[in-house]
Amino acid sequence: MSSIPVFYRNAVRHLKTTGSIAPSSRFLAKAMLQCLENRSHSLGIMEAGPGTGPFTKPLAAMLEDGDQLDLCELNDDFVAHLHGLLDVHPAMKARKDQITLYHQPVQMLEGEDRYDVIISGLPFNNFEPELVQDILDTYIKLLKPKGELTFFEYAGVRGMKRWIASNQENKRIDAVASVLQKFFKAYEKKRMLVLWNFPPATVHVCRMD
Repeated sequence: MSSIPVFYRNAVRHLKTTGSIAPSSRFLAKAMLQCLENRSHSLGIMEAGPGTGPFTKPLAAMLEDGDQLDLCELNDDFVAHLHGLLDVHPAMKARKDQITLYHQPVQMLEGEDRYDVIISGLPFNNFEPELVQDILDTYIKLLKPKGELTFFEYAGVRGMKRWIASNQENKRIDAVASVLQKFFKAYEKKRMLVLWNFPPATVHVCRMD
């Protein structure tokens, strides 16, 4: 089943929450999933905002026995599409018993120290700063000690938005940048520029040391 029509229908209708004008490339997916390589034990994994599954499908192929993958998606169309993929996509179907799909905001996930890895596709630069802070605080709560969070943003997106944004929008962008910079100072361990994506993207790898 093709993800492309579902993606573009929602990109047009819900650009602010979809946060993308094109599906993520396999090169971006590879960078986002580096944290799953060379591991020594089974993992609890959460993907926030999987959308149509550009990271979910290769992630499912990397799952091993004992791993648990939770998908947390708010968009109705994307949830329906992901349910379908669990029945037809080879890697997702093979690991269906290890994958749980939550139709809710990530802030509603219960528990603490629940995940070794969080993969986030949420478009922070489209959100209000208070929501960004709330989501990041949720990630901190849900991650185990030494747990890793990987997320991306389009390269230079905040700078580009400032050229065309209103004064009020520029204040929002600056406030989001402030929240993210504080988070990076505390937790970021690595960042990677992925040119083979449209638009190019910066991947941030953060660890709860």
